[in-house]
Amino acid sequence: MKQVLAIAVAACMLAGTLAASAEPGHGHGARMLERLDRDGDGAISREEARGFGDRRFQRWDRDGDGVVTETEMLEAAQERIARRIGKVFARMDRNGDGRLERAELEAAGQARFERMDADGDGRVSIEEIRARWHNRRHGSMPGDESEARPEN
Repeated sequence: MKQVLAIAVAACMLAGTLAASAEPGHGHGARMLERLDRDGDGAISREEARGFGDRRFQRWDRDGDGVVTETEMLEAAQERIARRIGKVFARMDRNGDGRLERAELEAAGQARFERMDADGDGRVSIEEIRARWHNRRHGSMPGDESEARPEN
């Protein structure tokens, strides 16, 4: 049973990758369009791209000297990763003790699997993965608040 659950958890973690490769228009380019297309016209203008670059540069230029060093870029990336891990950890740490026990990890994996198994047949099909991916991108599904991707 534990092996089956471990496989299910791994499958769920990979579902986003599978959906991205299985659904045309939902790869890196589509995510980039969603983030950069500020006016919602379906295209990235030169101004929108420049604005994104400006915002990213400001986040990376930690000391405000107008130059980004590798150290500054690494610090910004580490902060972003720490925020993401903190959110995931807090969601999985059901008893709030600051530690993840195997049971908590397994429960999180099982809950995710059950959310993905839309028809309740005990299997997650490529159609369910595609539907979930689409709904995460274009509208929320019940219980998905914790899975929404943070914006850069």
